[in-house]
Amino acid sequence: MTDSTAASTSIQVLSRMFSLLDTLAHEGDAISLKSISEQTGLHPSTAHRILNDLAVGRLVERSGPGSYRLGLRLLELGNLVKSRLDVRELAVKPMQELHKLTGHSVSLFVRVDDDALCIERTVAERNSVQVTRVMGLRIPLTSCAAGKTLLSNESGSGLSALAHAQSMKAETLQSEVNAIRQSGLAQDHDGHEAASQMIAAPIFNDLGEVVASMTLNMPTARATPEWIDALKATAHKVSNALGWKGQ
Repeated sequence: MTDSTAASTSIQVLSRMFSLLDTLAHEGDAISLKSISEQTGLHPSTAHRILNDLAVGRLVERSGPGSYRLGLRLLELGNLVKSRLDVRELAVKPMQELHKLTGHSVSLFVRVDDDALCIERTVAERNSVQVTRVMGLRIPLTSCAAGKTLLSNESGSGLSALAHAQSMKAETLQSEVNAIRQSGLAQDHDGHEAASQMIAAPIFNDLGEVVASMTLNMPTARATPEWIDALKATAHKVSNALGWKGQ
């Protein structure tokens, strides 16, 4: 374990974990516990214990007796981070333009486990519209238009399992997601917020997968067809920038 790695965190086990992951990354293929121990300076029993815990989280995989390599979970997380960063960078200006056109807040959501996480939101200032990073708002996927839009890629069995977990009828969720797939749009019908609504449109990557949803929050009475079309066009613009070739 290098001094720079040890100095990067005040929690010793995390420093050791980083050292183990760095060693596996450097080797690129499966490596024996003995070699890992020698390269990190960790006692074999310590390295073995931490590697087994990392394997539970799929950050590390066992590759035969006493051998380890990086796990596929790291690839999944890396792809998720890449999608978020790309979407954020490409969505900022279009979100500002949509806010200026409509006068209402525009938000960007991504999926995190079974929740829709708001990562960006426009805020009106005296002379401009700014996009601020928001990382606290998490809403169950089945409870809002933004979340249901993010379920467009989900299989029928996945939707059924999620509906059961979030106390919703599977048939209702399947029907709503199918409607979103066909129309390219979702609208909230939350009785608790009858005077306002969230309208969401999907953002696709180059593979045609929904990686984010863009929402427009406005009073129900002011939801004009022109603004709805503008939301869809803005989401399409970001999707095209991500490499999506659809219409």
